[in-house]
Amino acid sequence: MDIILLDTNALIYSIKNKIDLEGEIMYLTPRMKPVVPKCVAAELRGLGTTKWYAKAALRYSERFEHVDSNGEGDFCIMMTAMSMNAAVLTNDRRFLKVLKSKGIRCVTIADRHHLQFY
Repeated sequence: MDIILLDTNALIYSIKNKIDLEGEIMYLTPRMKPVVPKCVAAELRGLGTTKWYAKAALRYSERFEHVDSNGEGDFCIMMTAMSMNAAVLTNDRRFLKVLKSKGIRCVTIADRHHLQFY
């Protein structure tokens, strides 16, 4: 089974736009398992002290398996994706360019509700 890492941006976007990421991933490709790097959960915990949607995204992330990761931010997600040969779900355009340049498979949320591979 392939792994798709959920980043902070994707989790928050899914809360703000009422998107069922798990359902969309299963619809797109049932062989992909969504997981959350622990660095993403830590970032959501920090943002959750002042942002309601980050707190809600952290609660939502508990539905998914959490995997160990080292560091923080985009670099942590990129290194985790490389070590696990995983795809990354993000809507951060700058981060998408970095991931593509490293040969990491990318998925974005398109048209506010559908996932799209890059």
